[in-house]
Amino acid sequence: MINNRSILPFSAALSAALLLSSCGKQEAVGDVPSSEELAKQADAASKAIRDEAAAANADDTPPVVDSAEMTSYTNALRGFSIMVPKSWAADTTASNDNGGVFNHADSQATLTASWIENREDADLAAAVKALEDAGEGMVGDYVNENEYRASGLLDEGSKTAQRILRKPDGTMIRAMITYPANSAKSIDPLAAQILNSLTLQ
Repeated sequence: MINNRSILPFSAALSAALLLSSCGKQEAVGDVPSSEELAKQADAASKAIRDEAAAANADDTPPVVDSAEMTSYTNALRGFSIMVPKSWAADTTASNDNGGVFNHADSQATLTASWIENREDADLAAAVKALEDAGEGMVGDYVNENEYRASGLLDEGSKTAQRILRKPDGTMIRAMITYPANSAKSIDPLAAQILNSLTLQ
């Protein structure tokens, strides 16, 4: 026969211990962050990660042209955008649905940003070969399987800087800046800034 008198005090003691334990872990309702506060904290954490990544990828040279002096060229049809200095004029006769052409009269620099069909990567392979064959002063390499960069002197004496991005559908976007070699000192860092801004959408 079970002695109920010994079980009851033990059960009461166990219940009291559990109650005290759980009370110690409870938080006041006012201490729990609201959904808006949690969202702000998540946004702040996300921004910190993006800023850290940008700092890790950026070189020590500050932008040549302030962002306020740049305008965005966006091609919604082909899914890309690139920043262009406001002083560079759009060449409407050379631009079309596939991309835009911009000229800078003072330096005689030209920016062409365009979509290329790139069936079975034939256009990408042709573009890379053309750059490699363009002159001994050209240097180019794949950043990864979907990005190629090249820069250097062409045989005719002008200079070029190019960036090619392959889109998920296999098509590619090529941004190319050409300019006289004697403008290289001022255009080289600007060309890098413009090409770095090329973004797929």
